[in-house]
Amino acid sequence: MDRCGLPVLDTALCHGPWIAGGASLAVTPGALWLLALVLERRRMGLRDGFLAVLLGDPLLAAAVALGVARLRGAPPAGPAAPPYAAAFLAGCLGFGLLQWRAELRSGFFTRAQALAPTKIWHQLAVYPLLGYWLWTAVVGALAAPDPSRADLATETLMLLCVLAWIASNVYDRRRPKLGHPPYDWRRLRPRPRPWPPASTTLRAHRAADPDGPRP
Repeated sequence: MDRCGLPVLDTALCHGPWIAGGASLAVTPGALWLLALVLERRRMGLRDGFLAVLLGDPLLAAAVALGVARLRGAPPAGPAAPPYAAAFLAGCLGFGLLQWRAELRSGFFTRAQALAPTKIWHQLAVYPLLGYWLWTAVVGALAAPDPSRADLATETLMLLCVLAWIASNVYDRRRPKLGHPPYDWRRLRPRPRPWPPASTTLRAHRAADPDGPRP
């Protein structure tokens, strides 16, 4: 793109679709997988992890790459112009904070889960960064003028990626998992099992492992 709204964030979008897609993958699931491996001492897989992260987020990265390819270096216009994209970033961050609070208050996650490294990164980094890039690239692509047949095909594939991500979120909500292990920041390691089954996700994890230890 020739003109950037938030220079630091737009750097990922100003160097073509491969860089844009790679940056999105680095934020999620890349950084989440690394935090899980290094700090939480676990391999993030489908048994404990969320389908929306492991499958859905790479599809969002593909949508970002497709949007940047569709723009072909043109600055995003209309609702994807920099002021609106920055407002959407702020809205994504606010949503992440509200969701974090709601999950904690409802008991969906315990406090120790809510403060796990992967959870902090997901709420404070994934939502605003990926949200901003998606809005700029995807909405910018849809608002671009005079689409060709090839452009329409790109836009269709881009929207299918977003719809598949939405479907993966619906799947996850109907099948709660542990997701984020209870974490002890004083020792920089997850709390040893058995964990207090105080949350929906911990109870679901215990039900999936009926032969595991009990509190």
